[in-house]
Amino acid sequence: MRFIMSLLFIAFASATMAAPQQYAVDPANTDVGFTYIFGEKPIHGTFPDYDIDVAIDFGDVSNSTVLVALKTQTATGGFIFGTQAMRSKKILNARAFPAITFKSTSVTGGGDTAQINGDITIRGVTNPLTLTAKLFRPNGTTANDLDDLTLKITGTVDRFAFGADGYADEVGAALEITIDAAIKKQ
Repeated sequence: MRFIMSLLFIAFASATMAAPQQYAVDPANTDVGFTYIFGEKPIHGTFPDYDIDVAIDFGDVSNSTVLVALKTQTATGGFIFGTQAMRSKKILNARAFPAITFKSTSVTGGGDTAQINGDITIRGVTNPLTLTAKLFRPNGTTANDLDDLTLKITGTVDRFAFGADGYADEVGAALEITIDAAIKKQ
């Protein structure tokens, strides 16, 4: 079991951590996925190929940054026809737009969560997006052991806002994004 780390605690962490700390993502222990509604049934898809860059400032969370690039050509839609439809011109148009990108513009925090505001680009269309982030540390570690953490990022994307409106009668507009990333301080 993991303990949730209070971002309020992080804001008052040791002065030795005043600058952003770079973290590397462990791909073997990281899942990048999404859930969408097909008919009335929730379906889970994944982005197995991604680049995630995380810098966390435990002294001032507003100096933290998150950059994400999800490779669309290897994305899976939960079943073969879902995958084919998702990569097609009607939804992601993966050949023309090989990545979905997110770049944080600000990070704010309080209590046990942080809000990551940024810009997401899908199909060449950029819109603002706010994501929610939580940090966890392994059970049994001390409060100041910040070397190995889990970062959970969640949010909702309206695919129609990016022109990814194919199969609208069968597939809902909302995509619930979840990134569970094992991160290690560099």
